[in-house]
Amino acid sequence: MSPEIEAELHTRYPKILGYINEEGKYKTRLWGGFQCGDGWHQLIDTLCASIQARVEASGVEAQATQIKEKFGGLRFYIQGGDDQISGMIDLAEDLSAKICEVCGNPGKKKNVQGWLITRCDAHTPT
Repeated sequence: MSPEIEAELHTRYPKILGYINEEGKYKTRLWGGFQCGDGWHQLIDTLCASIQARVEASGVEAQATQIKEKFGGLRFYIQGGDDQISGMIDLAEDLSAKICEVCGNPGKKKNVQGWLITRCDAHTPT
């Protein structure tokens, strides 16, 4: 994901993507940054907004530890959370199999040279 989008998401969702340490510095538990394409930006943004709203309403804690593409789908790992947050994550991961990871248009899971990817026809490598 582009650095600009990553910075925007960290700014919008500090309760789940990062925290301020004792010295007042921003820290994150997110290992390796966002390891997926910009096409899933809206999906991840919506998921983070939903999780942060749940955190604020319920007091449950949830910190994202890894966000990546694996086997052509989104994987969103957290520390903490509850059943409602787990359901939100499951839904987003299922939806990612229908969204092009490059552009965000409708896509399909495809096997390209032994790798599973989710792409629209325009972004499927030949």
